[in-house]
Amino acid sequence: MTFAKKLATAVAVSAMLASTAALADYPEKPVKIMVGFSAGGGTDTTARGFASYMHEAPSMNGLPAYIVNLPGASGQKAAKAVLDEDTDGHTLYMINIGTFIAGELAKGDERPYHIPDDFVNLGCASQLVTSLQVHSSNPASNMEEFIANAKASGKEITWGTSGAATMHATIGHIFFDTHGIPHKKVPFKGGSKARAALVSQSVEAVFGGVNTVVGFEEDIRALASAGAERDPMAPDLATFSEQGTSGIDFTGLMCLFGPTGISDEVKEDVGAAIAHIAAVEGYQKYMAGNDLASFYTDSATATAAQDTMFEVMGPVVKEIIANQ
Repeated sequence: MTFAKKLATAVAVSAMLASTAALADYPEKPVKIMVGFSAGGGTDTTARGFASYMHEAPSMNGLPAYIVNLPGASGQKAAKAVLDEDTDGHTLYMINIGTFIAGELAKGDERPYHIPDDFVNLGCASQLVTSLQVHSSNPASNMEEFIANAKASGKEITWGTSGAATMHATIGHIFFDTHGIPHKKVPFKGGSKARAALVSQSVEAVFGGVNTVVGFEEDIRALASAGAERDPMAPDLATFSEQGTSGIDFTGLMCLFGPTGISDEVKEDVGAAIAHIAAVEGYQKYMAGNDLASFYTDSATATAAQDTMFEVMGPVVKEIIANQ
């Protein structure tokens, strides 16, 4: 082979390799899913179940996902960490849209990001439903009795939640303010820590995910749940509206987010993975075992729900801030 032919061959091979590298399928390495709360709460539980099946999704090249917990600022610390990473889709963020939005709204003009501008909702595989929880020694068996006892006590009720500016915290404020009950919020870095405080009776009540009661039924009793309808995973638990408290009829879709700038390929592949995992029997059983629903919501529908929740929660959070 002449030198010219060897050179031409080398150039062709080099071009082919470069083309192959440029067209490498996503993902090229394990996907990191950031969680902004400590282990054991609804977000962490969902994320871990989801991640354990990600390698089975045909669109994920057999590569796994892993969880990194970075609690702080009601999930905002982890969200900001995602924005500091490359926009190649290998670092994603899981959170329920209610808490994501509440955290941003609570910051007002000092918000660290604006979700519609800085994040892409890739789809959802579950939801988080808030409940009012008390210790099993509490004499109240329903919300009406809890309200009556709280008012009769004449004292400030101390209550815990998974963060200072979460969906759970927002609903807690609405509840106590609606009924004119003096209260003091104690924020924790995750639902599991709020639950531990209730078990130890360090707080008198908790506004947290319905799922966090699972396994702790001897110590904790849920009195009501949020949402327009009863949580399908807790059909015997009456809603706030059924017990006379309106304005707490929203729940949070649990979604996977990526930073704005990720490619259409990543959006498509991750969206396909979410749809696949939501339909996996093992994932469904895992979620049901933790009192969490499993269903798929596509990116467009989830984004529309997100926009609606901004409209619903905006005035509520603004009023809470004004009254603090």
